[in-house]
Amino acid sequence: MGLIFQNFVDFFKSLSMFRRIGLLAVAGILLAVMSGIVVYSSKTDYKVLYTDLTKDDSATIARMLETGKISYQVKDDGKTIMIPEDQVEIWRLEIAKKGVNFTGTVGYEVFDKQAFGTTSFVQKINKQRALEGELVKTIMHLRGVTRARIHLSIPESSPFVSERKPPSASVVLDVERGVTMTGDEIKGIQSLISSSVDGMRGHNVVVIDSRGKKLSENDGDNMSTETANRIALESRLNSQYEKKVEEILSRVIGEGKVIAKVAIKMDFTERVETQTSYDSENTAVSSEVRNEQKMVGVRPSPQGIPGARSNLPGENPQPGIPETRNDVDKSLVTRNYNVPTTVTKSKKPTAEISNMSVAVMVDGKKIPVLKDGMPRVNEDGVNVTKYQAWSEEELQNFQQIVSSSLGINQTRGDKLVIKNMEFAKEDLNEMDAIMRARENRELYKNIVKYLIIGAIISLFFFMVVRPFIQWLTENSVESIEDFLPKTIEELEKIQANQRLPGLEDVLPTMDDRLNPEKIEGNMIREKIIALVEANPGKAGQVVHDMIHASESNKEIA
Repeated sequence: MGLIFQNFVDFFKSLSMFRRIGLLAVAGILLAVMSGIVVYSSKTDYKVLYTDLTKDDSATIARMLETGKISYQVKDDGKTIMIPEDQVEIWRLEIAKKGVNFTGTVGYEVFDKQAFGTTSFVQKINKQRALEGELVKTIMHLRGVTRARIHLSIPESSPFVSERKPPSASVVLDVERGVTMTGDEIKGIQSLISSSVDGMRGHNVVVIDSRGKKLSENDGDNMSTETANRIALESRLNSQYEKKVEEILSRVIGEGKVIAKVAIKMDFTERVETQTSYDSENTAVSSEVRNEQKMVGVRPSPQGIPGARSNLPGENPQPGIPETRNDVDKSLVTRNYNVPTTVTKSKKPTAEISNMSVAVMVDGKKIPVLKDGMPRVNEDGVNVTKYQAWSEEELQNFQQIVSSSLGINQTRGDKLVIKNMEFAKEDLNEMDAIMRARENRELYKNIVKYLIIGAIISLFFFMVVRPFIQWLTENSVESIEDFLPKTIEELEKIQANQRLPGLEDVLPTMDDRLNPEKIEGNMIREKIIALVEANPGKAGQVVHDMIHASESNKEIA
């Protein structure tokens, strides 16, 4: 270990000042990175315990965690509490055991602990608090509602009807992000609250969101509400009838080639009729009273001359009827009959179709274009077609089908019109070209962006990282020949000073007694081999000359 340290010290001393600074900087950066990795791997992982908390709930849970000596983190302005991951399930169970109410509302639990001698005023306030709390708990079970507040205004009861005021309520809803309450859901909340309080009406419940936007429609006028409901009913019936017509005709004409519009006028008059019918053929006598009277009477008739002449002297009276008879025969019969009677009371519905107007527009049909009895085909291999309108007979068939399906009644003024018109076709080729051009621009932009990033990384590596590594690792000597020992004495000196670690394992064992002639011969041989390897052509020429020179010498001799 000491040898390695000494070698490193010698290597560090052999560097220049700039190289020393660079080596220390790199070592510091590596040490900082390793320290960060160690700290990151050893830190505590926190997980969400509860979220969407109120400030009161957050403070309550924080006090419980501090009592239990559990570290925690608060985020989102106190709405979220995080604790170590291994403690989440344990503390959720612990908080549930202690019965923490996260909504901060108290329902009928307020009556669990009642002090002796509680006044009626306190009881009334507690009852209203309990009702508000129970309504809040119920509303928070609805989808998307995270928090709710309800304020009830229940006036004092009065014995005078004219002085009675209906109760009212105000509701504040806090919904999840991205959730929007529909009109039907708001009306459902209004109905829930109005049904829970005696004497409250739905239009007396005002619903707003957490930003103060009014969500409910409080008309307060029954006539306006009724009118809105009737208009909604007519619109719903129109949509149903239109869908019915399009479903029937699209099976024949084709999908997307039928457009139907229905206008229904409804009569909301409520009628109550009473009808009485009698059966005259099946009568029966229930009672009869008969009264008969007969009388015979005789009286003398008057005598004399009528008028003033009877008072004149010398006048003789005219002869007359001596007596007058008056016979009476009177009969009175009262007879009562029982006649079968049928009384029918009928109440017509409040919503009845008064009349209906239906307009249907259909597209024509496409028929193939023939050439020599065969369908023509375009360049893409698709049959060439042309537009052809439906015949009058076919339109009449369509009209009969629609009339039967909708129950068209001509006597009440219903109208049905079916017209054949060619639908306009949108040219999507231009749009496709625009989309392709946009996609190509995005592709080229991404390619250029990544090429620039790659070029920057490459330039950074070749111009900064690589020169820095070379500058840091290069030796102070100019060549390897200057660095290696040139003689055996220098090699023995280096081995004696241990400046090159591991030199004993690399170098072969040298005998103390060396043969100088052998060493010189080896050196010459190695030099010759090096010269031959460096210039083999010249070496071959020299050998060739030597052979021919020896032959010529033999011939001369």
